[in-house]
Amino acid sequence: MGAFLLPALLSCRDPDYRPGWMAVSVLGRSGGPVARIYRGWLLWLGLFLLAAASVYYAAAFPVSPVLAAWQAGAIGAFALGAGILAGLFPTGLEKDLSDRRALVHGIASALGFFALLGFPLSGALLALAEGRPRMAALRLLAFVFALFCFVLFILSDKARFRRTIIAREGLWEQFCLAAMYLPFLADAGFYLLS
Repeated sequence: MGAFLLPALLSCRDPDYRPGWMAVSVLGRSGGPVARIYRGWLLWLGLFLLAAASVYYAAAFPVSPVLAAWQAGAIGAFALGAGILAGLFPTGLEKDLSDRRALVHGIASALGFFALLGFPLSGALLALAEGRPRMAALRLLAFVFALFCFVLFILSDKARFRRTIIAREGLWEQFCLAAMYLPFLADAGFYLLS
């Protein structure tokens, strides 16, 4: 929930940040009024998700070592790219590819998001292997929606989409994250209720 609540709270203290239009990592930009808080959050999130990756690996290994490695790899790559590296290498208010820190941030975040797309997909296959077709269907729907939003997120900063709904980079990022985080929520609910 912090991935959604924290940016909403911090955006009130950053007059240059436009929610829905800008990626949330802009809150952590160098010199931004809430940069330390947001970048600290990204570092904490990265470390937390690295620990979660090991838990997912251990839980899935008895069912399928390959799917266990895929799940852990997807979570770990996101933790490293979109969490730790994004926290250590801030972006700017505008995309500036000549700034090496912003370039590292952009590449690491994009690769991290792309890697996390494998989490709901591998989870769907794992749920099928465990004989849980409803959980598999939920994860597959999450994957399809996340992929759709990820494509729109990538297209959002292209010049030809500048004055369209596709230009809402922050919106697509949040929808993509919500879809990729849905399996975490489903797993927590499943294990808490069983």
